[in-house]
Amino acid sequence: MAEDFGEWYRRMLSENVLVDDRYEIKGMLVYRGNAMYMIRQMTGYLEGMLEADGHEPTLFPVLIPENLLMREAEHIAGFEDQVYWVTHAGGNKLERKLALRPTSETCMYPMFALWTRTFQDLPIKVHQTVAVYRCETKQTRPLIRSREFYWNEGHTAFATREEALSNIETIKGIYTKLINGLLCLPVQVNVRPQWDKFPGAEYTIAFETLMPDGRTLQVATVHNLGQHFSRVFNIEFDDEKGEKHHAWQTSYGPGFGRLLAATISVHGDGKGMVLPPRIAPTQVVIIPVIFKDADKAHVMEYVRGLEESLKREGFRVKVDASDGRPGAKYYLWEGRGVPLRIEVGPREVKENKVLLVRRDTGGKMSVGRDAIDLKALFSQIESDMRVKAAKRFDDRLYDAKTLDEFKELVVKGIVTVGWCGRDECAKPIEEVGTILTVLEDSGKCVACGKGGKMLRVARTY
Repeated sequence: MAEDFGEWYRRMLSENVLVDDRYEIKGMLVYRGNAMYMIRQMTGYLEGMLEADGHEPTLFPVLIPENLLMREAEHIAGFEDQVYWVTHAGGNKLERKLALRPTSETCMYPMFALWTRTFQDLPIKVHQTVAVYRCETKQTRPLIRSREFYWNEGHTAFATREEALSNIETIKGIYTKLINGLLCLPVQVNVRPQWDKFPGAEYTIAFETLMPDGRTLQVATVHNLGQHFSRVFNIEFDDEKGEKHHAWQTSYGPGFGRLLAATISVHGDGKGMVLPPRIAPTQVVIIPVIFKDADKAHVMEYVRGLEESLKREGFRVKVDASDGRPGAKYYLWEGRGVPLRIEVGPREVKENKVLLVRRDTGGKMSVGRDAIDLKALFSQIESDMRVKAAKRFDDRLYDAKTLDEFKELVVKGIVTVGWCGRDECAKPIEEVGTILTVLEDSGKCVACGKGGKMLRVARTY
């Protein structure tokens, strides 16, 4: 993994039946069973939090008429080279071109305008889990950079700016629970530079994690849209006095493919995947350890009873009773990232015990069958995975005082450097990295030595 992360990553996707990138359209994947199971766990967890916050689940059309997409010049300028256009139905040319949604602002907001008349119609908070389409011009990478990707997007309209800003803080909290809570991933939350914000937004907030090769991966974004789109699409309301105002809006979304890629990569090791228990397709694998035919019947009876007991408690359990040596089975299930292995042999049956083996640490525990507490153990595994991943993340945060030092460190992680604000001094920085955010802290420019702001810079996907 350390020597060739790219090859390790490709092996994880194929060997663990996650995705197949051999479909005939480059950048469009076939998501297979294990990947979809984990994505559904993420989706359900996120949707539950959004709906508890008052978001309405919706499903908007995938096609956006050209006139709607083109109504907001700054917005479409950010996507115009990536839009897929539908021009024909059968052999007949359509009267107007239809775009496959690259994102849904221009699809949703004409409807918001129809739904909004007075302050009593607000707030509007909706979300949908869908695929979006962008003809990615850079090199595609499975789950990381695709031309069709699966995400959840939320969109809102409020009567006041304060409500919109409060919503942004709420969503930041929800995304933190998803990314750091469910998936145990460390993230850095950055306000993107103005030149790298979402087209049409006042500002964009990005959630970024660090991959094993030192590159950052943006896994979610939150956009403060201000009144920009509400003016373009006439989302107006009458206040208590009958005076008209434009709504204040936000939009946001995490990409499930990127979240899955990050989960696989950040927690993985030389043996394969290490999965957080709540999203693992198989949470427990039970391995019968049988060397004599005379032991088989009573060991398997014990194993099947244990399997049924754990399934009744709601855990996802598999028994590997296939032919082959136990060591080969250990290797297989460790590669697939199953959080817990239970070994049962004649000794365990005799003593009414089991041997628990954690995937994340390799730690082994012999416990009584009646003393198994998987809920507590999985909670501890999650906590330990967070701590371990956070340490790896923090160990790759650097400060650079000179340009040479910066160039040496930026291949390893996120580097904080000084910048005077001039384009000529940004050029050598951006030749080797991407500016993630401009900080308020002051410092000396690594290019010219003059005073200025501090930047966070990294190589990115």
